[in-house]
Amino acid sequence: MRTVWSLIICALILSPVHCSEFLATVRTLFGDFVQFGHAPDMVMERCSVQVQYNCSMACRIGVEIVLSTPTRTGVIVFRKTWTKHEHFGKPRSRKVLLVFPPAVVYRRDFFFRRPVEAHDVVLRAWILHLDEEEIGGKRVGGFNQSLVKTSKYLRTLPPSERPARPWTRSVSWGSWLMWQLTKDTVKKCLHESDTVDLLTFPFASTGEKYGVIHTFSSFKNRDLERRRTLAIKQPSVTLSVWLYLLSWCNESLCGIFKHVNEHRKYGSPLIMVSDTGDIVLQVCMASGEERAFTAHTALPLHTWIRLDIFFKVSKTKVTVTKVGPTEKTVETTHLFDFHQPIQYNDTSGYFVIGGCSYMQGIRGYFGPIRYYRLGSEKVINPLSPVRTLKELDRVHRHCEEMRQVTESYRQALRHNHNSTDVCESYYGSLWRTFGHRECAQTWSWDQQRKFNITLKLLEDNQDFLTGLQGSSKLLLRLSQMIFHDVVKTISKAEESDQGQKLMSSVLELLQVSYCWGHHHSSLLLATLHLAGLGVPVDLEQGHVYSLMGGVSDNRLALMHLGYKHMQGLDGFPKDHNTAYGYYANIGKQTSIDHDKVHDSGQTLTEHVHLNNDDELQTQTGESGDIVQYLKHQAEREDVESQKTLARMLLWGSNGVEKDIRAAMMWYARSALQMTDPTAMYDYAILLLKGTGVRKNQTLGLELLEKAADMGSVEALNGLGWYYSTIVKDGKKAIQYFELAAQNGSRDGLFNVGVYHLNGANPEKPDRNETAAFHYFLRAAQLGHIEGAVESALFLSSGTIQGVRRDQQKAVLLLMRVSEMNGHLGFMVREALQTYQRGSWDEALVKYAMLAETGLGVAQHNAAYLCEVLNHKSLCQWRYHNYSTFNHIPQEAGLLRMGDNYSDMADMVKAIDMYGTAAVHGSPQGLFNLAMLIEEGYEVPQNMLDQMSISTAEKMNRSTVVEMLLSSLPRQHFPVFGHRETRRQKHALTMDHTLNSVDNSVGGNAINVMHVM
Repeated sequence: MRTVWSLIICALILSPVHCSEFLATVRTLFGDFVQFGHAPDMVMERCSVQVQYNCSMACRIGVEIVLSTPTRTGVIVFRKTWTKHEHFGKPRSRKVLLVFPPAVVYRRDFFFRRPVEAHDVVLRAWILHLDEEEIGGKRVGGFNQSLVKTSKYLRTLPPSERPARPWTRSVSWGSWLMWQLTKDTVKKCLHESDTVDLLTFPFASTGEKYGVIHTFSSFKNRDLERRRTLAIKQPSVTLSVWLYLLSWCNESLCGIFKHVNEHRKYGSPLIMVSDTGDIVLQVCMASGEERAFTAHTALPLHTWIRLDIFFKVSKTKVTVTKVGPTEKTVETTHLFDFHQPIQYNDTSGYFVIGGCSYMQGIRGYFGPIRYYRLGSEKVINPLSPVRTLKELDRVHRHCEEMRQVTESYRQALRHNHNSTDVCESYYGSLWRTFGHRECAQTWSWDQQRKFNITLKLLEDNQDFLTGLQGSSKLLLRLSQMIFHDVVKTISKAEESDQGQKLMSSVLELLQVSYCWGHHHSSLLLATLHLAGLGVPVDLEQGHVYSLMGGVSDNRLALMHLGYKHMQGLDGFPKDHNTAYGYYANIGKQTSIDHDKVHDSGQTLTEHVHLNNDDELQTQTGESGDIVQYLKHQAEREDVESQKTLARMLLWGSNGVEKDIRAAMMWYARSALQMTDPTAMYDYAILLLKGTGVRKNQTLGLELLEKAADMGSVEALNGLGWYYSTIVKDGKKAIQYFELAAQNGSRDGLFNVGVYHLNGANPEKPDRNETAAFHYFLRAAQLGHIEGAVESALFLSSGTIQGVRRDQQKAVLLLMRVSEMNGHLGFMVREALQTYQRGSWDEALVKYAMLAETGLGVAQHNAAYLCEVLNHKSLCQWRYHNYSTFNHIPQEAGLLRMGDNYSDMADMVKAIDMYGTAAVHGSPQGLFNLAMLIEEGYEVPQNMLDQMSISTAEKMNRSTVVEMLLSSLPRQHFPVFGHRETRRQKHALTMDHTLNSVDNSVGGNAINVMHVM
C-alpha cells in the first residue's frame, strides 16, 4: 500500500498536467456522467435533445452548439445551462429545445438574403462541479474546464438545399418582381490584390526628417483578410525597395522604411542604413521583444540598389542587387533566423518611406517600391522609369566629376598663385604659346572636352577665385553670378537669330551653376524643359532636374515637386502621399524661416497682379507717394501710419527695403504713445525677445499688461508666453493661452494645443492628442504656420482617435503655408522689380519659375507676360490652365480658359470655367454664364445652387438670366449685345491694403517639444 501511494505522489509531482484528469477519474467513480439520450442528426428547425446526467455533488450542466464559418471558427451560437443542488447520485433526464440561427437553417429568399455556409457543427454537453464560492451564483468555466463531457457532430445542408423560411408578412408586387429579376445575380467583388506599389515615381529624400507616409486597411476580400489575420503572428511578407545614395548617413543610422504602430513605437519592420552602408533590420517579436541584425552590405554611392526583404515566420532574407553604370549587376544574399515568430500587423499605425519625426532619412532617391502584403517567393520590381533614373545617375556622376575637376583647379591655384603655372583647357590654350610648360595639375583630353565650359569659367574668374583665398562660399557666389547672367541671356534668346545656340549655352551654364551649389538653377532647367521656353518640351529632362533640385533641399524645388504630385501635372503621377513628403519639408522650413526677421533674403509674399494698376501702385517703394505720405503722417505722430511703416520696414513689403533699425524706431514711437494696444503688443514682443533691440523685460511686460487691459487678444497670448518661457509658471501661462484662444488668437490656439500635446497643463497633466489636433487645426485655419505643420502630420498619419486620415487636406494645409515662405516672397519681389524696370522678358523667366511651384499670382503674371510679349511657346495657355486648378483659382485664368474652350466648341468645359469664376465672385463670369444660358446652353444645377439660384419648373430660362444679371454690381456691368464681351481679359482684384502685412510680430510663442 505504501508503494502504491509513493507511485501516486511521484506521478502528481512529475506529471502535473494530468492532475485534473486524475481528479476527474476519481470523481467519475462516484457516478458523474452526461450523455445524449436522443439527439438530432442534422441542423434543423424546432428540434430538441434529451440530456441524461448524474452529479455526485452540486454541479452545473450545460448544452451548447458550436460551429465554424468560412471566416470564423469555434463560434458558440446556442447555450443552455442549469444547476443541480440536491438529489445527488440519482440519474436525471432533461429535454432541451435547440435553437439554431436562421442563417444556417434556411435558404436565401426575399426577407432572408444572407444565409451562412456553416461546417463542423457540434452539439455538446458538459458537467462542472461547483466550488463553495461558485454556489452563490458566480459562473466560471465551461466545456474546456468541465469534469465530464460529450459531443456529437451534426450534418448541415448547403444553402441551396435548405428549406424556405415561412413568411409572416406580405410583400408588394413590385418589390417581388424586382426580387425575382435580381435574386440570381452573381455579385462580383472588386479586384483586390495583396501587391501594393508604394512608389511608382522617384522620391527625392533630402536626408532630413521628412518622408512619404502610407497606411493600410484590412482587405475587403474575406479570404485575403483571413490570411492576413492569421499571418499576424506567423508572417509571410515581402518588400522590394530601389534606392540611390548620394552621401553616407551623417548619423549612426538613417531610415529607409519604418513601421510606427498605434502605440507610437517601432513595429516590424524597421529598415535602416548605417553610416558605413550596412543594412540594419529591426523587428518586433510575437513575445513583444525587439530584435535586430546587421547585414554587412557596404552599399556604394551613386549606384541604383534594390533591396528585397523576405519575412517568413521567424526567418528573414535580405537580397541586395547593385546595378552599375554598365548594366552589370552584383547580387548578395543575407540570411538570419530570430528563432521565434515575428509579429507583423500592417493595419496598425503607419509606414514611412525615408525620414520621420524620430529619425532622419537617407540623402538620395527612392525608386519603385513594391510591397507584397501576404508574401511572395518571386519579386517583380523593375527599375522604372528606367530612362529617367539612368539619366539622373548620369547627371549626378557628371556633377561629381565636375566638382573634382574644380577642386583640383582650386588646389592648383592655392599651390601657386601665378595662374600661368596652372593647366588650362586645350581650347583655351590654342591662342597661347605652344612651348612646354610645367603644370601643377593636368586633365585628360576627355575631361578637357567634357568640362570645356567649366574650365573656361574657372580661367575667366581666376582673379575672383584667388582673391577670396579659397573661401568655402566661393563657388556658391560664382554659381549665383552665373545664374543671374543666364536669366538675362534667356530673355534675349527669344528675339535673337542665334536663339537655339544661345539656349544650348544656357543649358550648359545652368548645369555648371547647379553642380557648384546654386540650386535655383535646377528649377530653372526643369522649367525650361517642362514648359518648352526656348527649348523643345522634354518631360524626362524636366523630371531629372526637378528631382535634383528637391534632393538639394531647395525650397522652391520642393514646392514645385509637391505641386506637381498634388495636381498630377507634366507626367508626375498624382499622389498626395508623395506630395505630403515634399510639402512637410517646405512647411517646416517656412516655420523656421518665419522667425528669422533679420534675413535679408526673405520678404512677405505679396500677391500683385501685373495688369492691376491699383496693386502696382502699392509697390512703388520709398520714393512712391504712399510711403512718402506715410512718413509724413508718421512724423506727425499718427499711430496707424507709424505701425504700417514699421511693418513695411521690418518685413520688406510694398517695395520698401528691409531696415530693422528704422522699423524698431517706428515701433517704439507708436507703442510709447500708450494709445494703441496693437502697437504696444508688437513692441513688447520685440523687447522681450530682443529682436532688433536690446532686451527689456520690465518695459516689455508693462506694455503687454497695458495692451491686454485695453483689449488686445494677442497681448493675452504674449503674457502666456512670458509666464511660460521666462517666469516658468505653467499654471498662469495656460490661463492666458486659453483666454487668448477663446477670443480667436491663432497663437493662443496653437499654444493651448502644445500644452495638450505635451501634457504640460498642471490641471490636466495627461497628454490629449485629439484635443491638441483640434487646436492646431483651428490655428492653421487662421493662418498659423506651425499649426498647419502639426495638424497636417496628424491628418497624414491618421493616428488620432476620432480623426479620419485625410492626406488631401494635409497637403492643402501645407501648400497654403508654404506660399508664405519668405524666400519665395523674395523671389516674387525680384520678379516684380524686374518687371517694373522694364525687363519684361527677364521677368517672364522669373515668373515662369515661380509659376511651376503652384503660386497662383505667379501663374497669372507669367500668362499675362506670355500674352503681352506674344511668346513663341504660347505659354499663356499653360499657366492660365494651371491657375484654374488652385484652391483659390485665378479669375483671369478661368475666363481665358473658358474663352478657349468656347472657341473650340467645348461648351461643357466653357460653362465649367465661367461658372467657377462666377461662384468665386467674378462679374465677367456671371455675365458670360448668363449669355450662354440665353443662347440655350444648360448649366448644371449644383452650379446654380452655389449661386443661390433655384431652377423650379415654373422658372424659365429668361428668369434665370435675369437673376444672374441682377446680381452684377452696377460698376462692373458689361455691355450687352457684344459677343466679344465674353472674351475680354479681367484680373481678379485682391483686397490689397497697406495693412496687408502680418499683424503678429510675436510669431509662434512656444515650440512643440515632441510631436510624432
